[in-house]
Amino acid sequence: MSGLTTIKLSSEDLKKEQERQRKRGRLIFKTLKKGKVKVELYNTELNLNPDITFQYQIHDAHIRSIVDYTNGDVICVMDCYYDDIDILNEDGSEITEKLPLWLVGGIEVQLEKKFDKFNIELRFMRQSDGGGKKSVVMEEVSEDQKMIHKSKLIYRALRKGKVEIRYGNAKSYVTKTINWTLPDKFKLRVKSHYHHIVQKLGIEKYVILVLDSQNINITTSDGTPITHNENFSMVMKINEQFKKHNITVYWSGGSSLPDPESTQIDLTPKSK
Repeated sequence: MSGLTTIKLSSEDLKKEQERQRKRGRLIFKTLKKGKVKVELYNTELNLNPDITFQYQIHDAHIRSIVDYTNGDVICVMDCYYDDIDILNEDGSEITEKLPLWLVGGIEVQLEKKFDKFNIELRFMRQSDGGGKKSVVMEEVSEDQKMIHKSKLIYRALRKGKVEIRYGNAKSYVTKTINWTLPDKFKLRVKSHYHHIVQKLGIEKYVILVLDSQNINITTSDGTPITHNENFSMVMKINEQFKKHNITVYWSGGSSLPDPESTQIDLTPKSK
């Protein structure tokens, strides 16, 4: 199917072309109204970009065609109310917390790109009441709360990982791969840097991630338990990944002591 169409048509032919564009838009909408989008959690300072995936479903949209009289192009436009969009976790479960506006904006951009590939302009419109996307947008919060929420998203992106350890020499060696999945439950806390670190880094605060080392799901390529040295390599790799995003990992070792300064997080999937 063609996208933009440059025309010099009679009034009757123009109406036919506009109807063709609307039919094309309805067909594309049926194909793309449900799917997944991936949003990058970009760290501009370190050029890092872990990503997080969301499911979406657009329940309804108004499809129309307009004419750009500056060049004669017939454009297919899809108007979508916020209330008609559902945003879900990657596994299809309900999002139980508010999303920051910048993240919702990132989801919108990825949706727009999906339709733009078919030369359809997706436009988001506000509606006074109802549920949908508007209900998952986070209200105005403090900077500490923003740091906590972004750290939760980074945790989701970095939750699974691996480290490869070689045994032998350059000519003859075997590689053991250690895969890990971090636990559903963890704690986050915002701390202030010391003054000299603020002067050096230009960053006033950082996030502490408190993990229970006894609740990490670990598998190995050869099926053998990990050794003390292998566990150290895995922990260092996890620490390094989070440190790149201004998150310092504290390992609790199964401690259940009260921690009133920390925010308790539970990512246990909700029933669909």
